[in-house]
Amino acid sequence: MSENTASLPAFVISILVLQKKEAGISYPKLIQFQSEFFFQLHQCLILLRHHLELLHTTYCTFNGVRFLLGSLALVPIILTMKEEAPPLPKNMPLSAACLMVGLPLFAGATLQQVGLQYTTASKASFLTATYILMVPIIGIFLKETLRITHIAGALLAMAGVYFMSITEDFSIGAGDLMMLLCALGFTIQIHAMTYLTQRFSPIVLSSGQFFVAGVLNFILALLFETPTLSGIEGALWPILYTGLLSTGVAYTLQAVGQKYLPPTEASMILSMEMVFGGIAGIFFLDESFTTRQMIGVLSMTAGVFLSQLPGRAVLSFKKVEKQGDIRL
Repeated sequence: MSENTASLPAFVISILVLQKKEAGISYPKLIQFQSEFFFQLHQCLILLRHHLELLHTTYCTFNGVRFLLGSLALVPIILTMKEEAPPLPKNMPLSAACLMVGLPLFAGATLQQVGLQYTTASKASFLTATYILMVPIIGIFLKETLRITHIAGALLAMAGVYFMSITEDFSIGAGDLMMLLCALGFTIQIHAMTYLTQRFSPIVLSSGQFFVAGVLNFILALLFETPTLSGIEGALWPILYTGLLSTGVAYTLQAVGQKYLPPTEASMILSMEMVFGGIAGIFFLDESFTTRQMIGVLSMTAGVFLSQLPGRAVLSFKKVEKQGDIRL
């Protein structure tokens, strides 16, 4: 498991595959699954870095530097890439689009960090993963097609999350409510990104959302923390890793993948973070899976793959298909 090189080949392959239009071959799911795989690989390594090295600086300062670094890292790509016409016309300024995805990203990431101080890691993992259910529920109000395989896959994945994370009596406290709000933030971000990638470049959107999240984190850092250059220098390597690879590469791959799949299927693949985190813990922290956790891994994996299969539509909203649009 190479944390320094894994996302780079995936990014290059994704861009190359996007350019191919061979008849009869469905690339969207290949791109989405490949992109989300490497996104989750890096996300689990972020969690490991936080446990192992956290940190010489506080989380708002850390996230502020990380997100701004990720935003700046994409600028050379944006300036040199060949811009392609989006499937749908733009219906808002780019600044508004960046705020639309950046604000929920900032809210979700910040609430997750704060909530972890008031709840257990296992409950936090479970409650954060409730976006698996929130995404299809909110999708109904947004007139997204809901298939029977989406429902079955989401329930199976949530059962897996429960087996992996909940080992004590389950009760709801203040930190748990923060984690539920965190899940709602990520739910909104997933829907917003899927909507906007049909109208803007995913790479430009990614850079914009990182900039928004970085600036807002710095504002919180100035209000509630004492950022220092020495603290940032002490966390330099984790910041470089999370800023360039986990944010600049992996989060951008998520945006590229979401251009080609409905939000429900994207959220299911994103939920594999827990599985990759557990596997990374085995390799890097000498942890091991219990029988209960293995059942959870198998259940989550089965749920994710089930959600990708064709199935009868439980709720279907008639859409006018335009040239270049994606059929859901």
